[in-house]
This record gives sequence, C-alpha cells and structure tokens, in this order.
Amino acid sequence: MIIALIFVISWFLAPLWCLRSNIYTQELTPLGFSITFLGHKYFLILPNSIAALIYVITSALIPIAWRNSRYSLYLSLFTLSLAIMLIITVFIFQSRYLFYGGYSVLSTETGYMYIRIPYTTYFGIPLYILVFLIIVTSVNAVTRARWITVRRMTIIEETLLMVRSEGPINAIRKALDRIGIQYSIINNALIIGDMAITASNTGRPEGVKEYLSFTDKGFIYFDGSSITELSTEQGIILAISKALIKGKPGKPLAGEYA
Repeated sequence: MIIALIFVISWFLAPLWCLRSNIYTQELTPLGFSITFLGHKYFLILPNSIAALIYVITSALIPIAWRNSRYSLYLSLFTLSLAIMLIITVFIFQSRYLFYGGYSVLSTETGYMYIRIPYTTYFGIPLYILVFLIIVTSVNAVTRARWITVRRMTIIEETLLMVRSEGPINAIRKALDRIGIQYSIINNALIIGDMAITASNTGRPEGVKEYLSFTDKGFIYFDGSSITELSTEQGIILAISKALIKGKPGKPLAGEYA
C-alpha cells in the first residue's frame, strides 16, 4: 500500500517517461501525454493511462479490504499486471501516432505537423518505483506475504500502551476482560482472589493478602511480609501474572461500591 501510494504521488509530480528537445517535449502523466511546443502546452488525454492509475490503486487496496484469504494477493498481482499492460499500450500508442519515421508528430487544429529535431528520451522515477512495486507484489503472491514480519502486540504490550492514556487500573482491567479473568471492583480497587490492585490514593481493601499499589513512580507490591518497589512495566507484568494464577475464568463480578 505504501509503495503504491508513493508511486501514485510521484507520477503526479514527475513523468513516467519523457521525450525532450529544445522546442518540443512529451511527458507521460497519469492523465495522458503533456505536450509542449514552443512554450505552448496542452494535454492529450488517454483513457489507458487513467485506467492504469486506477488499477494500481485497486491492486494496493485489495489485500487491505480482503485480508482473510491468500487469493487477495493473487488478485492484487493480476490487477497490477493489467495496469502494466495498459501502460505498455500507451507506449505503443506513442510509437504509432506520436512518432513516425524519425519525426515527432504534433497535432494541430487543422491536422498534423511533423517535427524532426534532436531529442533525448528517459524514464522517470515513477517507473522504477512501479518496477519495485511489481517485484514486491509478486513476492507477496508467491510467498503469501510470509516474509513480512508483522506481529500483533501482546497483552502486556497493549496494556503498557493503554497505561499512558487510561491509567494503570483501567488498563489492567481491560487486559483482564480480554483474558477472561473474573474480578470485582471495591472502592476503585480491582480484587482478584486474595489480591488487590489499587491506586496510591486508595486505601488497602480488607481481607486481601497481597496488593499492588500504583504510584507516580511505578508500583509498590506487598506480598504479606515485605514491600517491593517496581517499575510500571514490572508492575503490569506482575499484576497480569498474579491474576492468571489467582483469578478464575469468567466475567467481572457485578457491582462497584464504597
């Protein structure tokens, strides 16, 4: 998707192919050929060029919209191949109708003008990006994109990320919901078995043997006999580990009271 987006943007900024001389220029753009002669510029709109651009965008969107099947990668490669063939037909059009016998053909209001002047041709950066896009799409189709190491975040990583925006208590509570561990909420403290997870301004609930208390610097863990200071990451890991040991599977217990 990113490579396709870069290609689309670059094609609007630079020509895919260019024929250039001192007084005459042909540039292949997403809309067709941009032709300049003696300072006068006009567009020769080509449906094939526009369709090729649409197929490239579609090729990038197919794997995103259809993620659950490997056939989306094959369809993406097929769609991109159609875009390549359309671009090839644009070059065939240029060689047959805009170039003849060494003369460049310039259309006018009353007919055509044949120009024979020294010129140079070159491919622009968008073409090389397109070639790279073809290679990546082909590799994805052959390997089913297994070479791309995209890993989902673990519960611990997601919880640490939520701590910054929602606070540690809510982050741990959502993690327990996802895991499926039963807990109760008493005086804004999470109770899991005989363990409590509280904020620093919350008193220690009665009847618990262990508790984790969140502070500005991290966590304080009391195991019944000693107190240990932990970092936020260590506290989150310990809280979820203890919940897996002490908690019971099931939904949270109803009720929050003071």
